[in-house]
Amino acid sequence: MQSRGRCCGFASVDPVNLKMAQVVRGLLVLWCGFLISASGCRSAPPSLPVGNMTNEPQAVFQAARFHVLFLNGGGTKEQNYQSHLLHLTHMAALLRAAGVPVENFTILSGDGEDAAADLAVRPRSRLGKRFWLVEHSPGAAWLRPPLKFENSTLAPFPLLPATRGVLASWFAQAKSRLKPGDTLFLFVTDHGTKNEENPDNNFIVLWGKDARLSVEDLQALIAQLDPEVRVVMVMSQCFSGSFARLMLTNGNEPAGNVCGYFSSTKERPAYGCYPENMGRNNIGHAFQLMHAWSRVGNLIEAHEIALVSDDTPDVPLRTSELYLESILRKRAAAKGVAVDSLVDELLAQAWRDKAKWESKLRLLDRIGQAYGMFSPRSLAELSERTAALPDLAEQLQNVSRAWRGAWQDASTANWERFLEHQGEWRTRLAAMDPAKLSVTDREALARELLPALEAFTRERSDVWTRLSRLRANSRDAQAASYRMEVRQGVLLRMRSVLVQVAGLHYLDTEGSPGEQRAYGALVACEEVVLPKGNLPQPGVRVAAQFPQFMEDARRARASLPAWMGIQFRAPNEEMIRRKGLPAGAAAVITVYPNSPAETAGLQQGDIVLGPPGQPFTERGQVRSWIMLSKPGETLELEILRGNERKTIQLVAGTYPLRWPTLPGPPQVGSVAPPLEVETYRGQVPRQLSGGQAHVLFFWATWCAACKASLAELTEFAAARGIRVVAITDEPRAQLDRFFQTYRGPFPEDVAIDEYRKAFVAYGVSGTPTFVLVSGDGRVSAVRVGYDAKRGLGLE
Repeated sequence: MQSRGRCCGFASVDPVNLKMAQVVRGLLVLWCGFLISASGCRSAPPSLPVGNMTNEPQAVFQAARFHVLFLNGGGTKEQNYQSHLLHLTHMAALLRAAGVPVENFTILSGDGEDAAADLAVRPRSRLGKRFWLVEHSPGAAWLRPPLKFENSTLAPFPLLPATRGVLASWFAQAKSRLKPGDTLFLFVTDHGTKNEENPDNNFIVLWGKDARLSVEDLQALIAQLDPEVRVVMVMSQCFSGSFARLMLTNGNEPAGNVCGYFSSTKERPAYGCYPENMGRNNIGHAFQLMHAWSRVGNLIEAHEIALVSDDTPDVPLRTSELYLESILRKRAAAKGVAVDSLVDELLAQAWRDKAKWESKLRLLDRIGQAYGMFSPRSLAELSERTAALPDLAEQLQNVSRAWRGAWQDASTANWERFLEHQGEWRTRLAAMDPAKLSVTDREALARELLPALEAFTRERSDVWTRLSRLRANSRDAQAASYRMEVRQGVLLRMRSVLVQVAGLHYLDTEGSPGEQRAYGALVACEEVVLPKGNLPQPGVRVAAQFPQFMEDARRARASLPAWMGIQFRAPNEEMIRRKGLPAGAAAVITVYPNSPAETAGLQQGDIVLGPPGQPFTERGQVRSWIMLSKPGETLELEILRGNERKTIQLVAGTYPLRWPTLPGPPQVGSVAPPLEVETYRGQVPRQLSGGQAHVLFFWATWCAACKASLAELTEFAAARGIRVVAITDEPRAQLDRFFQTYRGPFPEDVAIDEYRKAFVAYGVSGTPTFVLVSGDGRVSAVRVGYDAKRGLGLE
């Protein structure tokens, strides 16, 4: 699988990151704390990283000294999903192919070797495209395959019960079996639960009802091992970031022998808790990490690939990154400033030499491109543009639930009507126990039942049209809602990268020898490099590029339902009979303030009957009726207030949403934002509507792809009489140094965007970015990245 965010299409730039050895060399002072007293020098690192605990570099994979402990508690058989066992299967295959002996594996999963079923599996079935007609109705019970329960096996390994007693026994033996210089690789694929009283002490679910293991419990177990045994954790459970605290084995500072990779923060669930991923395999942080690790060998590089490729709401984290954030928090507290302010102050200093940080800048760009977002350079920039995103995601969830609820109501009514008119089917289904139907039985039943249901539904074109629209809008809203959930995780990934750069700059300029040693030891611990070879790769989902945020917002707006602003319920059966109400009548229990319903005069206690002469015939039909109306449309409703029937007029509103101003590339045809930049040389217009066409060329002095594009860009502009404005966010002194030595073609008009106003206004997510603006000031084309084969692509 190729990473979706390859460096703007310029293949000669490393798509992931520099090797850690290069990073360490680039930091200059990472390891020289040991040398200060000897020479006063802060720039000459020793030959081996601090924290290396053997005579061999840790980058050399010593398979015989690599011990594997897998943990999958699962809880109960109903919660122990097949995906957990797939995690174990793929990780075991990868490490065995890397040379780890079978006897070095210990796997705790479910009930172990007990022959009783302990694994929930949803069988695959072929129900056909018509299944959506019953998907959210009682009819699904006869067709959708139920969970079945199997016994976990993972040949050739014996499985042990994932209980506290077995785990304690293993560590009791391991403290004498694992020797200094050995590595313990602890892989957790399981459920995690949050400790609401103390999220720093979250839990891993073990086998058995309410059985669990806390951070403190696991810390006590690991403390039994020799301190020169390296412990590397990979944890994919919800709220797993809490377990990064295990690095603090030496008081409040890392000793460097315990490190890890985590799928999410201590406050967030992981991918499996999102309904969009229920029953789906080979997705999420751990699978993306395994897939990348098998390709590139280095676990640190695999982590950075996962930051781009994991298209779930996961937030991949490393202990070394979290350690950097912790020391910045301590520093901010000591200075009496907010940690975000300190981070941005350090970032402003670091970006003075952007060439040094090119790998991190490219990483931010790739993340932004993959998920249709801009590429930030500060926490202030990130928070300013995304503050409303969590609120938007929550509201889109509500919209998605509303569409699904309306679809469910309509599907249920259609199913009940079908059985009422098709007595043969009612009789046949009544004689079948859904719990006893095999997958083959269900598939055979679907081949008969679904065509009959489709034919019946199509006889009423209004019902077919309504169901089709509800289904389409429900799925579109659900997809948009999920993408917003993913983007919330992506924002935290970007934040982590920015904090990492700030932390590294702090270490480089102010960090104490102890902080430098601690960080270096964690990096050395995290760097697990598998031997080169044909290592097995788990198949992972290759997701499509996310749409640009503003395009996503436009689509979401288009799918917003109309809104009247009431809560309702069905009248009781006695009232329906006594007052002769239609089957779909709805009793108003709440009228929202300032809503279309309040404006129309609806009151609590009113009975909504339906449009005049067209009473609602289905329970809950008022919901789909208003949702499928057009916002702004004037509608008539017949209501019953007491014993009086009345007709009211209601102007349908639009479901209320508050949208964040998260920029993306401006839409083709839209007015180009003004250029709020400083002129470095030439003539840089503020407004772009003066009759002259322009290409806005967003670039950087360190950007190889930018330089490669200049010859074609110059030729393109000259041939068409277009003026190019080159815009960078680098300081004037850096441009002075660049133009003193650069001898290639370059636009005459150069601007400095120190405060990144133009970068943000044009949603720039990577350099180079080209924006073609017509003479009347409208955007004609936007292109990100450059390679010679593709060309500029600005025709």
